[in-house]
Amino acid sequence: MRRRPLRRAGLPVITAVAALAATAVLFSGPGRAQDASTVLATDMCERAIAITASPAPDAPELFGSFAFPCAASADAALPVVLMLAGSGPTDRDGNQPGFRTDMQRALAEDLAGRGIASLRVDKRGVGASAAAAPDEAAMTLDMLAGDAARWTRAARRLAAGAAVVTMGHSEGGLLALLAARRVAPDGVILAATAGEPAGRTLARQIDQAPMDNATRSRARRILAELIAGRQVDGVPLDLAPLFRASVQPYLISWLGVDPAAIVERLRGPVLILQGDRDLQVTVADARRLAGARPQGTRIQILGGLNHVFKPAPVDRAANIAAYTAPGVRPDPRVAGLIADFVSAVVPRAAGAAPPAAGPRHPEDRPGG
Repeated sequence: MRRRPLRRAGLPVITAVAALAATAVLFSGPGRAQDASTVLATDMCERAIAITASPAPDAPELFGSFAFPCAASADAALPVVLMLAGSGPTDRDGNQPGFRTDMQRALAEDLAGRGIASLRVDKRGVGASAAAAPDEAAMTLDMLAGDAARWTRAARRLAAGAAVVTMGHSEGGLLALLAARRVAPDGVILAATAGEPAGRTLARQIDQAPMDNATRSRARRILAELIAGRQVDGVPLDLAPLFRASVQPYLISWLGVDPAAIVERLRGPVLILQGDRDLQVTVADARRLAGARPQGTRIQILGGLNHVFKPAPVDRAANIAAYTAPGVRPDPRVAGLIADFVSAVVPRAAGAAPPAAGPRHPEDRPGG
């Protein structure tokens, strides 16, 4: 299909690392296309997947990577873990410009070694999906949740009757919960996902950020107005990266959503994974999520792991450095717990016929 010209992509970024520096990032660079036949690891192959971002005739496309064990036969019906990345310009592999963690890519490799397929995706405005972003002022949490629901349908087709589990990391966990209300997966994994409304989290991050008291006071007042659903004019230049006018519609759509309240009403099993050295999401967040619906919810607190589930020391600077340390992968316990959860999930469409095109067909383009 004809591609739309690349516009200034609007993707709000509210991460603790960004907020601690009182900044946010706007990313509009072109994405790197994935080679459908590339072998990334001994046990993992992958191919490119595209879906349409809406039913409109000229809707832009969203892109992702379907990873599977190289040894799988072409008609194998494998369980699929849909991975939704965290906030900001985080791509399908778990990376941001200048900040490479490879968390999701490494987890996909580890899962393939256990016979589990995965679908990693670039959300609107990021990587290969950059051209699908609307103007920043039009971006809302609901729009991203709708995209996640479309990816759930795509994962369902790829699974061909096997289980589909949605795993959201950080803010991706909130998207997983919202998407599950539209298109139900067989299970949901919340990995380092906040257990409180984002407005409370951002308020705490503002209190911890290295800024002077006057700036902190202004930031608190602006945040209070946005939580109340009111846009704010005249944002000071030093706070514009976080509260600029064009990002305020997204913030208003996001700040008051309570993930624990969604968990309480969610159907199906839930696994909560949380590192006890996470600087961005706390063990208390995980416990609040688990407490919202004890039946059918399992929580695992992983000792010594940071926000991207890598081994990390207590020291803040060294902890953050571990995110991108060369050769450091997510702790193998994480993939093991995900695999155990997937194995325990009963496929909703057990016995469905395998797809006509197996996982080695690079031209497969499940619709949105």
